[in-house]
Amino acid sequence: MIAAPAHALSIDAVRFGKHPDKIRLVIELNKTADFRAFTLDSPNRLVVDLPTYTWNAGNINKPKGSNINDLRTGMLDQSTSRLVVDLNTPIAIQSAFTLPASNKAPFRLVIDFNAIAPAQIAAAKKKRFGNLSSTATAQHIPPSPKTNFNAKIVHQSTSNIEKFDTRPQTSSIVIPRRKPIILNSSANINNATIRSPIKKPLIVIDAGHGGQDPGAISSNKVYEKRVTLAAAQALKKQLEVTGRYKVSLTRSNDRFIKLHQRVHIARKRKADMFISLHADSIGDKNVRGASIYTLSNKSSDKQTAKLAARENRADLIAGVDLTHEDKEVANILIDLAMRDTMNQSKFFANTIAATLPKHGVRVLKKPHRYAGFAVLKAPDIPSVLIEMGFMSNKQDVTLLSSNNYRRKMASALANSIDVYFQKIQKNHEQ
Repeated sequence: MIAAPAHALSIDAVRFGKHPDKIRLVIELNKTADFRAFTLDSPNRLVVDLPTYTWNAGNINKPKGSNINDLRTGMLDQSTSRLVVDLNTPIAIQSAFTLPASNKAPFRLVIDFNAIAPAQIAAAKKKRFGNLSSTATAQHIPPSPKTNFNAKIVHQSTSNIEKFDTRPQTSSIVIPRRKPIILNSSANINNATIRSPIKKPLIVIDAGHGGQDPGAISSNKVYEKRVTLAAAQALKKQLEVTGRYKVSLTRSNDRFIKLHQRVHIARKRKADMFISLHADSIGDKNVRGASIYTLSNKSSDKQTAKLAARENRADLIAGVDLTHEDKEVANILIDLAMRDTMNQSKFFANTIAATLPKHGVRVLKKPHRYAGFAVLKAPDIPSVLIEMGFMSNKQDVTLLSSNNYRRKMASALANSIDVYFQKIQKNHEQ
């Protein structure tokens, strides 16, 4: 890669603040710079032009009620970079100014703006702030596509800033199946991909069984379907509290969902990770502990093969035969993309296996196992199936029926998810 000049401009942080009469955008710079700021409509945007910069900003929060949809960046011309804030309402810039560096703060560009009525748009668009000049015209941004802010990224180019890829990206962490180039002081700014800084990874949690499919039933009549739903809700709550993830459940009540539909739900929602929660059951009532499964077309042992066969029969309760779908998936399994996803799933499973005992969760002697579970067959989403314990073991059933233990399990899984994404990001940045 080509290193950036020693004194090149860089954006080191971007933050928004919500005030009673305005939204304040603060852009932290490594040195002072000229700028140009203005607004556009159809769609509504705040545009900030600066001399060519490198993007070193980390996670960017979107304040509640700020009307901010997305933030994008790219090259306007050979000497100018452009930052675009997409909004869901028209705005007017109140003021735009720079602040010098001090002992406690870096150079800053501050832009205050507020929502306006449609009748005020024309007047707001005529206003220009700053004195930056460039060879490109100020209107060199065509309307961005009507997509969700979670699905936009920008491909930098010296000819056109608005080339979009609608695959989900992340803000402070990189989704493992997508490997964008992260701009930093040593990156080549041309033809690079900048992640949407506001996007949070979407974790889809699948509570096993449900409805007419009770799953395993303990000797004291505890149903697996109820245990898995309670555990899924606990994990959802733990992840949402961190503020780092978006979380979705395949089911939030006692209803039956076909196995292939669970995968379809995750793919339709563009999940970045899929976690299916279950509780095992075998003839030996003394066996207890959690285990983690990832997809393989060959099970790791006979017990695992039987378990996968039993779980995959869930759809037959509703009269659905998955045989034809398995044939289609078999073709996908040999695809390199599928193999890459499986490798990421294995890494995540190993992370969970190492983390659970640290949180006081008992695991089997060989906790990471392999089987052909139908719910793990999304070709492009890292996926794991977690057997949280055994419904055939009284001690495990007692623990899985406890809110405190489910919170402990959820905390361990949330920590595993953090470790996983942090490691993936670190690998991409090396």
